[in-house]
Amino acid sequence: MPLISISSGLLQENLNNQFTSFATHSIIKRFWEKDHTIWRSEEVHKKSILNRLGWLNSLDLMLANVDSLIAFGNEIKEAGFKNVVVLGMGGSSLCPDVCRATFGSAVGFPQLLVLDSTNPTSVQRIEQQIDLTKTLFIVASKSGGTTETNMFYQYFYDRVGSIKKNPGESFIAVTDANTKMESIAKEKQFRQIFINPEDIGGRYSALSYFGLVPMALIGMDIKKILHSADEMRKQSQFETVQNPAAQVGLLMGEAHNEDVDKMTFILSKEIASFGYWAEQLIAESTGKEGKGILPVEGEVIPQSFDANKFGEDRFFVFLLLEKDSQKYSLMQKELAEKNIPFVNIILKDIYELGSQFFLWEFATAISAIILKINPFDEPNVKESKDNTVRVIEEFKAKGKLPSNNSAIVQMPYSVFAEPSYVSKLSVSSVSAMLKKHFSGNRNEDYIALLAYIDQNHTNEKILYSLREELTKMFGLPVTVGFGPRYLHSTGQLHKGGKPNGIFLIIAGDEPLDSKIPDEIFSFEVLKNAQSLGDYQSFANRNLRLLYLHISGDLEKGLKQISDEIIK
Repeated sequence: MPLISISSGLLQENLNNQFTSFATHSIIKRFWEKDHTIWRSEEVHKKSILNRLGWLNSLDLMLANVDSLIAFGNEIKEAGFKNVVVLGMGGSSLCPDVCRATFGSAVGFPQLLVLDSTNPTSVQRIEQQIDLTKTLFIVASKSGGTTETNMFYQYFYDRVGSIKKNPGESFIAVTDANTKMESIAKEKQFRQIFINPEDIGGRYSALSYFGLVPMALIGMDIKKILHSADEMRKQSQFETVQNPAAQVGLLMGEAHNEDVDKMTFILSKEIASFGYWAEQLIAESTGKEGKGILPVEGEVIPQSFDANKFGEDRFFVFLLLEKDSQKYSLMQKELAEKNIPFVNIILKDIYELGSQFFLWEFATAISAIILKINPFDEPNVKESKDNTVRVIEEFKAKGKLPSNNSAIVQMPYSVFAEPSYVSKLSVSSVSAMLKKHFSGNRNEDYIALLAYIDQNHTNEKILYSLREELTKMFGLPVTVGFGPRYLHSTGQLHKGGKPNGIFLIIAGDEPLDSKIPDEIFSFEVLKNAQSLGDYQSFANRNLRLLYLHISGDLEKGLKQISDEIIK
């Protein structure tokens, strides 16, 4: 089991009171009995809570079927497949992506790729890396009706069908029972269909077929992952004082209620990708009803750490491998001296991430008890989906997408914003507008860079560098999200959480587009519809938002605007 310690700072009295309250009201016992009233008692919440607690027991199903999963992985290996591509979005794609980045593929097993972007450049980049005749596609969708996943499926089924007589042999499905995708998979004679328990939500699905099937296909030791998770599950049934997951959740909730609502992850390099899985889980679960915990992952922490430069609204989570156990000891000493809360988790090896999938699912659900919210719904995610549908319908009717309100055009940049917000900024250049836009309130606000561009190494490097500079300039936490992936994760927090975000949507011209079979719109049209739909969600709430479109050379435009902002 991992070594877990908590330094609660000035929150210790709050936590002691919660330990007493949890024991008095048998909260942990009721949690495992699936008593929805520990979160919300209203009838409107009852169904969505009770229908989302299957993750508590999904390990039993996975352990019972682990040998058949391993056998299936070996079957695919022996069949000569060289790549596996997950076609998914949000909860169905993030855990596989963590496994791809952390574990890689065992000798002889296929390489794993994950497609969760409607950006045509991203679709083409995946296609260029694979041999369509030797690639297995996982169509992963809980509802079986996720727009992005269905478009990915239509595109690649058509591509495989153009060169193989029986394209269904190159596809498997992971979905709930009786979904549209299950029907399609049967009709098209997919190689395999994995029916996931319907009482597991997407972001709580890491330890179900959505996570375990890709793990098995790249030759991971899934028994080791499951046993690590099961050990944490057993600990999570104890009373709070013996329950590390519950203690972490209580710290999250109590920190939020004391306005320490920015949760900064510091991870060993080898497991760094775990941060964006945790980001989705925490942001989408807690960001609602004007509340929310902001996960900050991937941030560069300087060697000469100074807590005063990071604001009073942050607490820290260290998730480290044993070799890095002392790397941040001076930083942790300073945090303790200044009563800044932090969690320190030391893993013996990367397979102990199994325990972390369960720990953070449980801790996040516990934090929601303190926040008095339902952690299992995502009302504003559906809103963004509905906005996208409306934009697409307008495109179908008029042959073009709607346009936003133009604020400044200064080629290669076009900035769009609501007129009322433009008048508040009252500046005449793009760089001046962005600087004024990013000037928020320290210890309260955060900045979110939301990029509807290809998530390649170069674009990541530019945006992460810009994030670092913005943090230095404005003293605010800065997150980076790639669209449309973030719509299914932090997007819920952006719209449903506290109105303390400063948002910049970044879009650009695509060098090439890709048509979607059986649709009158392309991937670029879909991506742009999603960004426009998201813009409307922000605008309807009068949130601080600019939409920056870069014409021409995207990489050059990104670098130029970054340089101008940080002058």
